[in-house]
Amino acid sequence: MTAAPGAEWVHAIERAYVAAATGGDVARGGAASGLHLARARAALGAIASHYLAVGTPRTFGLIATAETIDEAVLSIAAHRAWFAPREIRCADDPTLAAAAGGVVASLAETLACDIVCVHAPLAIRAAQLRRGTHVNMLAAGTIDDDLRRLATVSHEAADLGALAAGLIDGRQLDELTVFIAGDAAIALGVLARSGRS
Repeated sequence: MTAAPGAEWVHAIERAYVAAATGGDVARGGAASGLHLARARAALGAIASHYLAVGTPRTFGLIATAETIDEAVLSIAAHRAWFAPREIRCADDPTLAAAAGGVVASLAETLACDIVCVHAPLAIRAAQLRRGTHVNMLAAGTIDDDLRRLATVSHEAADLGALAAGLIDGRQLDELTVFIAGDAAIALGVLARSGRS
């Protein structure tokens, strides 16, 4: 799939994580609040989805709070660097659905999507997910012990660059995968250097 227009910031962040994983010199840090942090988290989730989601994902789930709606909308923009979602389900939030071009769905329907981006402090249990789902935990939240045991869990600092560089495997076909975003230091460094806000 061809990258969506305006997705160069996502690919720049991906290249920086590859450089970090392969011993390259990478600037870290930058403006850690506001739109820079929202863009950084959105890009991290999209990059993780690119390497950890199964096949050609068709459904995207967004879970956000009133304070993180803009960040959730940025997640869809970042994911369009690689994916063309056919359906965007927004958990119990008509404002989010309108902003993201999605539909209001229950939490259960949202968690049943191919890719789920969580921008809210949510506790997720393995029993809530279907096989093959990829979850991006982009806000402080928790996953239960069963999910930790059943899923491939990747962490930003340790795993994202290695996945993108092909140094570690992504996923098996019907496996659950979870990406847990960290401090986004490399992504923030890229955004600070680019002047992108």
